[in-house]
Amino acid sequence: ILKKSEGNAVQFYMNADDDGSSPDIRYGGPNDDEKLWKPPRLWRDIYDAICNARHLVYIVGWSVDVEQYLLRGAELEEAKRAGKHSPRIGDLLIQKSEEGVVVNLMQWDDYTSNFVFPGMMGSHDEKSRAFFASTKVNSVFVHTVGGSSNTFSEHQNKMIGFTHHQKFVVVDAPKEDGTGLELKAFIGGIDLTEGR
Repeated sequence: ILKKSEGNAVQFYMNADDDGSSPDIRYGGPNDDEKLWKPPRLWRDIYDAICNARHLVYIVGWSVDVEQYLLRGAELEEAKRAGKHSPRIGDLLIQKSEEGVVVNLMQWDDYTSNFVFPGMMGSHDEKSRAFFASTKVNSVFVHTVGGSSNTFSEHQNKMIGFTHHQKFVVVDAPKEDGTGLELKAFIGGIDLTEGR
């Protein structure tokens, strides 16, 4: 389905979403003002990419809070009222899996969390585990265990305080020229969780 491609594009993000408070940045030319850069909207772009995925959605994250919304303000209210897809992360992933899209989630398993105590790191792993338990979303929760040469104490410390820090969202996306599919990846400091 997907083949190696040339001329890939890169988009830089500075925040999960821009509420209009980020300044426009002018650059280029003799007075450094020929071009205008407006901050793109990471969560909006992720929402659109997941909504448009037809074959796969892969998410790896330290924390994925199923109750967070990917849209804000008037867009959120409009999507809740009349949108085809939920703007809430957990519901959106379930919807896509029910459409036949393969949805794989790998989230860090906070060794200190359980169904009573949310854990020291607040990764929402137990909430995600329960939310996706009886769904078509393939969810796996992993913790860092260290190497075989670790002492018992080192092993315990790594399980409690060390996390995998890979964070990405990968989806299939139609090519802009309409000639097929390509992968679209959002990589970097992407926490699909509260406070972003």
